[in-house]
Amino acid sequence: MAIKILADSCCDVTPALKNLMELDLIPLKLLVGKELQLVDDETLDIKNLLFQMKHSKEGSGSACPSPEDYAAAMRAADECIVVTLSSKLSGSHNSAVVARDMVLEDEPDKKIFILDSESASAGETRLVLLLHELISAGLSFEEICAKADDFAKNKMHTFFVLESLDNLIKNGRVSKAAGVLGSMLSLRPVMCEDGHGEIACKEKVRGTANAMKRLVEIIAETTANAAEKSLLLVLSQCNCPERGISLKKDLLAKCPALREVLVVPTGGLSTVYANDGGVVVAF
Repeated sequence: MAIKILADSCCDVTPALKNLMELDLIPLKLLVGKELQLVDDETLDIKNLLFQMKHSKEGSGSACPSPEDYAAAMRAADECIVVTLSSKLSGSHNSAVVARDMVLEDEPDKKIFILDSESASAGETRLVLLLHELISAGLSFEEICAKADDFAKNKMHTFFVLESLDNLIKNGRVSKAAGVLGSMLSLRPVMCEDGHGEIACKEKVRGTANAMKRLVEIIAETTANAAEKSLLLVLSQCNCPERGISLKKDLLAKCPALREVLVVPTGGLSTVYANDGGVVVAF
């Protein structure tokens, strides 16, 4: 039996990509305000989610999959690799670890590896694509796990730009005063991972257009020493396909190291945190 790839639903993929990689997504639950609960699966209406978030006075959040949710998918495969949200950002990773231990207690011959993405959204997608590539190349389970873990911990970069801080303010991640000030000054933070799976602010830029321009410049600087056309970049866009297309064009023109820019729409969980107009890149 082939090695199965699993991921939580913060992994942003199109239906075609999901089918190509025979990927199973384990859905989180999305919480909008105090009452509305949605399942982050293929039935989720993203535009309705954005509408509900915008009109909710409370912040929107999520609940991670249960160990039983993960265990059911693990039991269906002899060998599987599970890509999760950063363990610093969600309980999804811990839930997958508990599930693995449950399954191995009953079926000790199974091979199950839990890969902490130390990222989210496009970062998970980039790792899933790497796993598919390594599996297709015929590497052993152990080699695949080692290479993917090294890439996640030591090589992958994640950056994102948010057009709206609304949900972060409602969740208390950004103070209301800072949010209002940011809106008044049209400041757009260029965010990144801190190298250990947590979120950090790289720069603050005046205006969305300038923030997108600076994002391209930062990626060009970060990839300057990489071989020409050697890197794949995943770009997740939240309800802004035109922005995604424009960024792809600019990235390919100004970053010689990129061989391909894959643009995908955000799924439910990525939408909750990126919000309308946000973009996330990983490479």
